[in-house]
Amino acid sequence: MHVLSRFSEPGGLRCSSPSAASTMQAEKSKHKTYRHSSQNHERNRSSLVLPASDAKICGLQCRPGEGNRMHRLQGEPMSTPNLDTEKLRSNEESRVHQQIAFASGLFQGDITIRTVLESLAEGVVIIDSSGVILLANEFAGQMFGYPGRDLIGRPHAVLVPERLREIHKEHMARYFAEPRIRPMGMLLDLVGCRQDGSEFPLEISLSFLETIKGVLVLAFISDITLRKQIETRLRKSEELFRIQVEIVKDYAIFTLDLQGNVLNWNAGAERLKGYRAEEIVGRHFSCFYAEKDRNAGAPEDELKKAADQGQFAEECWRIRKDGSGFWADIVITTLYDESGNPWGFSTVTRDITERKKAEEALSFSEARYRALFRDNPTMIFTVDSEGTILTANPFAASELGYTVDELERQPVLKLLHEDDREAMMKQLQMCLKNPDEVHRWQFRKIRKDGTLLWVEEIAQAVSGLEGGRAVLVVCQNVTERKRAEEALRKSEMKLSKIFHSVPVLIGITTVAEGRCVDMNEKGLQTLGYRREEVIGRSTLELGIWESESVRDQATRILLKEGMVRDMEMHFRGKSGMVFTGVLSAELIEFDGEQYMLSVINDITERKRMEEEIVRLNADLEAFNYTVAHDLRQPLNVISSYCQMIERICRDQLGDECMGYVQGAYDSALRMDRLIGALLNFSRLARVEPRRETVDLSAMAHGVAEGLKQTEPGRQVNFEIADGILANGDASLLRAVLDNLLSNAWKYTGMKEQAVIEFGVRDVDGVPTYFVRDNGAGFNMEDADKLFTPFERLPETENQRGFGIGLSTVERIIGRHGGRVWAEGIPGKGACFYFTLELKLK
Repeated sequence: MHVLSRFSEPGGLRCSSPSAASTMQAEKSKHKTYRHSSQNHERNRSSLVLPASDAKICGLQCRPGEGNRMHRLQGEPMSTPNLDTEKLRSNEESRVHQQIAFASGLFQGDITIRTVLESLAEGVVIIDSSGVILLANEFAGQMFGYPGRDLIGRPHAVLVPERLREIHKEHMARYFAEPRIRPMGMLLDLVGCRQDGSEFPLEISLSFLETIKGVLVLAFISDITLRKQIETRLRKSEELFRIQVEIVKDYAIFTLDLQGNVLNWNAGAERLKGYRAEEIVGRHFSCFYAEKDRNAGAPEDELKKAADQGQFAEECWRIRKDGSGFWADIVITTLYDESGNPWGFSTVTRDITERKKAEEALSFSEARYRALFRDNPTMIFTVDSEGTILTANPFAASELGYTVDELERQPVLKLLHEDDREAMMKQLQMCLKNPDEVHRWQFRKIRKDGTLLWVEEIAQAVSGLEGGRAVLVVCQNVTERKRAEEALRKSEMKLSKIFHSVPVLIGITTVAEGRCVDMNEKGLQTLGYRREEVIGRSTLELGIWESESVRDQATRILLKEGMVRDMEMHFRGKSGMVFTGVLSAELIEFDGEQYMLSVINDITERKRMEEEIVRLNADLEAFNYTVAHDLRQPLNVISSYCQMIERICRDQLGDECMGYVQGAYDSALRMDRLIGALLNFSRLARVEPRRETVDLSAMAHGVAEGLKQTEPGRQVNFEIADGILANGDASLLRAVLDNLLSNAWKYTGMKEQAVIEFGVRDVDGVPTYFVRDNGAGFNMEDADKLFTPFERLPETENQRGFGIGLSTVERIIGRHGGRVWAEGIPGKGACFYFTLELKLK
């Protein structure tokens, strides 16, 4: 690159151009030499420095205190080139003319500088702040395709490709705003534009001249096309060399003499076999062979084959220095001298262990694929683009009643129901058109015997055996599933019929808004709405709930428990009529949204009947007490008369007569007790238990002590478990234990050693209490009669009692929400069980 730059000695400038060196030397005595250095520019921030005498010749003067920085002398005459004055018609043209003349005069007085500029093998241009080229050497014109001095006066933008001019304009404006030295190589490569429009790479260094006409920019331009071409070829050459080196690293390359001794050794050989060159050169290459191959003479045989045939190649097992083995692809080539005589062998070895493993894996995979294809209990086909069956596995053939040979090369449409054939071909074409997608469909296939089966097929395009495209089809027999789906569809139809025919209100609403999704016919009838009036509307909007708070209460319970059970409340129909209903609800979910499945049983009539029953029971109770009073009145008279006769007439009457009187008295007392028992039995049907925690163990001990006192001579062993607690009415539960333990006492009367047990055990998670004895027992066929009032089993007719004790137990347990039952074996005893619910429903 040739530039004008400041010389290191004060007051001196010289040219660095080799071509101008002789000229510069010749002129050295007449003129001082000039040098323009970009490095010095960074330090001194000036464009050209001349001795004061030379500056004056160029029309420049030094400002005080600025050393040799040169400026144009005001008022000094300057030489101007011969310009065509006809073209300079405007003021702007005149200004450009003056600027060009001024720039030409800068160096006109100094032959050395002009000679240097013209002799440089690079372009030099000077432009002003408006971008006009004021001065250009001949080389610049040649570089850009402008003859002679045709560049002068043109806008410098013609040297820039049109697509880059706007960006270049911005750069130029910034540079003139803050001029500075910019040597070559500091920025990215630039592009120039010749007069014919062709582009070429270039480098530019910039400097500036401060003159009385303003700042001028001095640009040195180099065409770097050749350098770029050389750089490109060099990069390609280096890349090729790099690739070759990398490839060589994967191969062990060495030479042998005719006897098989190693002559040389490359880096790839060292990496592959583990020997350094100094360890292996001179040794026989048989050390690379397995012992059995050495003993068999394989090294010598291979060299002989290479010598006879010119080359020997095989894939074989080789041994490294550390004793490990690897699969190798070797090529042994005979080497000849200029006379055609063999002088040695070239050996190239490549490690193919991974390839062998891959081949084995592929072989295994293919074997596994064949096994899966052959033994898979799923129908598998491959079909070409024409719909011809290429392959079919044995299961597919068996399922359809064919052999494999009968299926292959047959049209797949042969296996399809005629109504599905067109759709099948469309699906196959879709698979081939979209090979990355997995397709699914269901069609009907026809077996060889004509029977039909439904199949679900999964298909995807694959590479065919001959390089074309095929479709892999995996079929699953879904005939049973289709039947199940049809059964489900029918079941759903039945369920819908049941839903709409159930004689209670059933509705499905969203939990969030209470919006009605469905309601059965009974619900619409009960509320008085048509279906279109209900579906999609909120139950609050319809006013079905007695109040919003009632609905919120039911919703809270539903969300907490997942269900609502037997919640009695009032509801309102379309007419405004209010009715009483019992709500039961389940929390269900469809497609991620929660719904309330509500069943409302209209109990308005039942409530009316219950109220009527309460009234009738009250009347019945009053009637019972009246009847009891009326019955007891004569019984009291009879009892009183019998007592009077016994007291007054005992001496007048004989023993026989007194026996009759005593019998009448006992019968009256028995009848009175029966009337009392019946009143109690009737009362139990209406009494509400007052629940509390009851110690049944203590209660059972009390009953047992009372029974022992009635018959002190009996041997009865009571086994009563401790700590048995229950939640119930204490007085009613006392009656239960009285009856059950008394019943056991009564029916163990014939046992010399009676055992009566009271305890509790868990049955299906429910506490179950029991009274067991070893008495007379009973036949299980008569178990249902035990709890019927006044019913006596045949073998117990002589036992005392009224026959309502167990009926009383059943009624009390029922009032607690539990149940009672009995088990027995004749002659071996009986066991009575009862449960008590924790809460009354």
